[in-house]
Amino acid sequence: MELDWMVLALIVAFGIFCIQIYLVYRKQVMLLQPTVEQLENTKANIETQIVESDRTTEETYQRTSEMEKELALLDAKRSQLQERLSENQMILIPAGDFRMGEDEEGAPDEYPMHTVLLNAFLIDKYPITNQDYKMFADITGHRPPPHWTGLGGTYPIEQADHPVVNVSWHDANAYAKWVNKRLPTEAEWEKAARGQKGQVYPWGDAFRKENVNCNNEHEGTTSVKACPHGVSPYGVMDMCGNVCEWVEDWYFDEYYKNSPIDNPPGPPGAQYKAVRGGFFGENKAGVRCASRHFSPPAAMQEHVGFRCAKTPTK
Repeated sequence: MELDWMVLALIVAFGIFCIQIYLVYRKQVMLLQPTVEQLENTKANIETQIVESDRTTEETYQRTSEMEKELALLDAKRSQLQERLSENQMILIPAGDFRMGEDEEGAPDEYPMHTVLLNAFLIDKYPITNQDYKMFADITGHRPPPHWTGLGGTYPIEQADHPVVNVSWHDANAYAKWVNKRLPTEAEWEKAARGQKGQVYPWGDAFRKENVNCNNEHEGTTSVKACPHGVSPYGVMDMCGNVCEWVEDWYFDEYYKNSPIDNPPGPPGAQYKAVRGGFFGENKAGVRCASRHFSPPAAMQEHVGFRCAKTPTK
């Protein structure tokens, strides 16, 4: 009888022990349940993000492809524009000699008049205009002339075909390189302006005020086509008056005394760059073909512009 009670007590104790184990297990399961649900939610979120990422990646790839096509089209247009500007209205100046400088009515830096022999070259028929330069600045991001800043980054609309001004020699050189050209040398510029015979003005030896923008008749720049009778013997326009023009050479006042006969490149270095052609404020002496001017290469002035030249391809 006593043994039966002991067995019963053991069975009861074992039952209580099992119940305690179950309660502890259930408590642990209840504690883990939120963590499992969180993991499931996190997994679902990650899967959603992966799907969205895949979709975004595909959209990005498509947009990148579209942008590459757009850039290719823009590059093609840029190349076409550069080619058009590069070849636009250039005049071939044939190889041969001409008379450069001045003896009688010239300034000291024009002495002596001498014979120069040049290879053939091309030169722009007109100076570079505001419209031309605006395309260059817009496409390349090159700085515009400073006086455009107060005009919304552009020129006055009525001055589209006026020569660009307030550009430094460095700006002019950058434009020339962009259109696969260069700046003309002093000798090239002067031959294109006065022809082989060394006449005083592009049109001849007698001054004609209707042929040139000078003496402040117009109080500023005019269209590069405003003086058609001022054409040079080779058909180059607006060479004298309106604006002075940067050339490639450094300036040295006595360079002509020892300059080479064949294709003179200008002195090897100096403080100033040569500027040719005179401008709207000059008198008749200042707009002669032989008249020489100079300016620091970094200077930007309201009366200085440029045109380009090019060596013909053989």
